[in-house]
Amino acid sequence: MGATNCPETPRQKMISMMYLVYTALLALNVSTDVLNGFSVVQKSLRQSIESTEKKNVSLMTSLENMKELNPLKVGPALAKANEVKERSEALYQQVETIKYEIAAKVDGLSIDEIKKLEEQTGAPYEINARDNLDVSFQIAEYGPTGATPGKGLGHTLKDSIIAYASYVSELVKDDPTMVANIERNFDTSDKPNPKDPSDIQTWIVRTFEHMPVVATMTLMTKLQQDIRNTQSDVTSHLISSVDAGDFRVNKITAEVIPVSSYVTRGGKYEARIILAAVDSTAKPTIVVNGRKLEKDQEVYTAACGSTGNFEIKGEIRMVSPTGDTIPYPFQSKYIVGEPTAIISADLMNVFYAGIDNPVSISVPGIAAANINASASNGTLVKKGSGWSIKPVRVGQPCNITVSAKGEDGKTQTFPARAFRVKALPPPMAYIAYTENGVPAKYKGSKPFSKAALVGSKGVKAELDDADLDVKYNVLGFDLNYYDSMGNTIVKTSTGTDFTNDQKDVMRKMSKGKKFYISRVRAKGPDGIEKILPPIEVIVN
Repeated sequence: MGATNCPETPRQKMISMMYLVYTALLALNVSTDVLNGFSVVQKSLRQSIESTEKKNVSLMTSLENMKELNPLKVGPALAKANEVKERSEALYQQVETIKYEIAAKVDGLSIDEIKKLEEQTGAPYEINARDNLDVSFQIAEYGPTGATPGKGLGHTLKDSIIAYASYVSELVKDDPTMVANIERNFDTSDKPNPKDPSDIQTWIVRTFEHMPVVATMTLMTKLQQDIRNTQSDVTSHLISSVDAGDFRVNKITAEVIPVSSYVTRGGKYEARIILAAVDSTAKPTIVVNGRKLEKDQEVYTAACGSTGNFEIKGEIRMVSPTGDTIPYPFQSKYIVGEPTAIISADLMNVFYAGIDNPVSISVPGIAAANINASASNGTLVKKGSGWSIKPVRVGQPCNITVSAKGEDGKTQTFPARAFRVKALPPPMAYIAYTENGVPAKYKGSKPFSKAALVGSKGVKAELDDADLDVKYNVLGFDLNYYDSMGNTIVKTSTGTDFTNDQKDVMRKMSKGKKFYISRVRAKGPDGIEKILPPIEVIVN
């Protein structure tokens, strides 16, 4: 039936209108997950801004230091960098103002109240009405007080963005890539609606209209990040545009670079004599201890036939652009000492019989490949970059003798060094168990959980010395306890684990009862079997 024949009643019109409103609300509804996603992105952007701000401070400090070296050359670049800094900060704060105005409007607070909350929490204010779709456009188009359309904060921000992009683009116009990035990041042009190309949308409409407040805040924070990144890129460009050679070398000095400042008798002292920042097209004249070096010679060599402290001094003579010869004096010292071998036990000043003891052996000025060593009362072998010795007899010294081949091909033998040889100290027995998932050791004389006891890893042994990494194997032990008549009952294990009989005894013991782990037999890498002190166990 046609509409003209059945006109709608006022009630039907009201129902139709409510349906349209409800449909629109459904279309504009944004899920909580999406809103939370904007919050996460905004937090990440703030962290990125903090990192870039630190980088900008470092860049400005570097530029200021460069100006100290050459004010005339670097001054203009520093002035431009300061202008970029001021303009960037002004635009950044303008965006910050819009964010505060939106937050205040949507949550019904004043800007001062919001800033006070931020001071109390030490964090940026989190908006409550994040899904509001109207406030962002109101602030951008009409302003906080609802003025005439087209007079809102969004319009003044757009004008500022255009002016800022134009200014920084001019500073980097010789870099097309940077200019393209600036144009892309600060694009405020009108664009067609993707859904309806005939509908041309302004930047304000695209950025603020029908946009949840949390999304607008994220876009504004992204704009602030672009401002900080642009400031960083432009400042870096200004630094690179300054010729480093004009300011980083502000003086010329003579340098002596010795191969080594310590030389053994019979060796040679060698040093490079150079002029720092010298022009490679102009060779200087070098005079050392009254002797002029040959042309193009930079290495000074002196024979070292006696021990003591020695000095070299002289000057490098450089011809300036005006034709004048300018002398640059230098001075250095070196020491000639008796040849010696350095032998040191890596653990302490003793060796332990029956195990490998790490040893460091070196001779100053001699490569490790040209060093040989031998020992009495033990076996000395080279392992990797070091040495290892296994002494045999306790109480008899272990003498290590070192020989080294010098650059002249001659082999020199050094006086032997004696080390004491001791037997390994006896290890201590303990019960290995796990506490809260972490390996633990029970060494006795305090209450011990029955559950941890029954579930333990058995009896282990180790040296009570952190400097010695020596492994021991437990060969067996006895569990001693008293029955109701006071008789001593012994249960024996022939390994490191508790036997089933021993575990049954422990399970039946009441709280406060004691038993002893005795006759613990352990063998270390020296092959000697030792009987260890007993462990007193108090059942908890």
